[in-house]
Amino acid sequence: MARVFGPGYGDGVSDYFLLEPEVAGELGEGSEQDRSVHPPRVSRVEYAFHDWLGDELITAFPVFLVTAGLAEELARSALSGFEIRDVVTTLAPEGEDWIGDIGKLPRFAWLVVIGAAGHDDFGLVPNASLVVSRAALALLKTRQLEICDITPYEPTGAA
Repeated sequence: MARVFGPGYGDGVSDYFLLEPEVAGELGEGSEQDRSVHPPRVSRVEYAFHDWLGDELITAFPVFLVTAGLAEELARSALSGFEIRDVVTTLAPEGEDWIGDIGKLPRFAWLVVIGAAGHDDFGLVPNASLVVSRAALALLKTRQLEICDITPYEPTGAA
């Protein structure tokens, strides 16, 4: 079960939530990113898996990936603030030990978050953390989301 912290989850107080997904790997050498800005602007993602505990939403700063099945559900939804793009997945040396064969993993897609936190269904705060609406969280929770930490989102300066 996803770990939920603080008041607001499920009680109608908070309409947005900060998610801290499973980190199952890192950006691989084939990733292209502009590190002159923070967070880095990424134009191509190669995700090198170390291990994977099964969550269908994963991360490696500053990107998010979802399984192909979840990507299809998101694409069919009316949710806002994201695009789905292709990703290359590989195994890091640790992944070769823990996973062994990349074929054991499901296909993944790059969840490109383009929305504003606290406004769109998917948004980023300045440090590139993911904020989702109650509707987006409800859809995400129909899939495997056991490792992800979930906290109510309070915008900076909120009363």
